[in-house]
Amino acid sequence: MKPKMRRKLKKMGAFIFTASMIAMIALLGLVRIRPVEPPKKAATEKIVVNHILDEKVLDLNKPVVDLSGWQRPEDIDYNTLSQHVIGAVIRVNGSYGHADNSASKDGEDTAYKQHIKAFQERGIPTAVYAFVTGENTSEMRKQARDFYRRASPYKPTYYWLDVEVTNMKNMNQGIEAFRSELEKQGAKNIGIYAQDWFLRDNQIKVDKFKAIWIAAYGRNTGYWDASPETTLSYKMQQFTDQGTLPGYSGNVDLNMVNNQTNYNELFKNQK
Repeated sequence: MKPKMRRKLKKMGAFIFTASMIAMIALLGLVRIRPVEPPKKAATEKIVVNHILDEKVLDLNKPVVDLSGWQRPEDIDYNTLSQHVIGAVIRVNGSYGHADNSASKDGEDTAYKQHIKAFQERGIPTAVYAFVTGENTSEMRKQARDFYRRASPYKPTYYWLDVEVTNMKNMNQGIEAFRSELEKQGAKNIGIYAQDWFLRDNQIKVDKFKAIWIAAYGRNTGYWDASPETTLSYKMQQFTDQGTLPGYSGNVDLNMVNNQTNYNELFKNQK
């Protein structure tokens, strides 16, 4: 069977169709099409400052929060969050060698600039930390230089080395290479973050650091429930990675400072 051909318009039908098209074109010429207006920009967010640095005695039941690129700035209400903390420690260096959502291939945290600026604008004293991943002393020194170059413009209260992975046979030598290079660059207040067992197992000496920040979670309930089992004189304890605070819907790392004197040293730079 031959396929059916499309039926041709009759002469009168063709005339009516043509006339209709001409009328429509003329009508469109009379109607002005309004251009689509771009969406109006939202008004600049009002910054709510927390005047905790004006207080001589703080409520040390409030935590210090530490954040990285894993906590996206667009997910945070900094005005609200800042009212519930007494300090912040922001990751500047992440892991080197591969890129992910939180850091670039050269270790630069994706959100540290936004985090630091947001907290400092709201009066929250801010320190910084670097996740230490060097596999030899040369890499350790490079990471220290990157850390200082990225963080120093913000004048952080403290520079912390986050030591969690064993990348070298002589970890103590590697950590000292990082610390001494950071000091050489100009950092004055340098501390070390680690777990007590990690320091012991890797024979890392801490006597050249000005402060120790110990990770000890207890039952890790989101609340402080246990002191670290250590003989080290630490000034701050990270007690959970399951913490929650108003202003952010996800979990955060929370820390407590032992006493007012330690707080002044870590966040007011007072001895």
